Amino acid sequence: MTDGKPLGAAGNPAEVPGARAGTMRVSWLVRHLPGRIRRGRPLRLLARALAAGALALAVLHLVAGQPAAPALATGVALWFLLTARSDLAPPPERQAPER
Repeated sequence: MTDGKPLGAAGNPAEVPGARAGTMRVSWLVRHLPGRIRRGRPLRLLARALAAGALALAVLHLVAGQPAAPALATGVALWFLLTARSDLAPPPERQAPER
């Protein structure tokens, strides 16, 4: 029981307050991502993505079969994910109002 309300056998998420909060956040991000890319710096983001892909392939080719290969490829992917945000436009609610 949660707050006096019994849960079903599978723990029905419809009965749990805030259970869909994470789902709604992801869909908002996915919905606004194409517009943020379009209004941001799409060519710079594309160049960064191509560089990350080429580096990951080079790492996997050069150190294939060694324990460091997955760590290096993960590092390149993490670099791309952490730095790509600077090439996106700000979310719609944080943009300056037009005068």
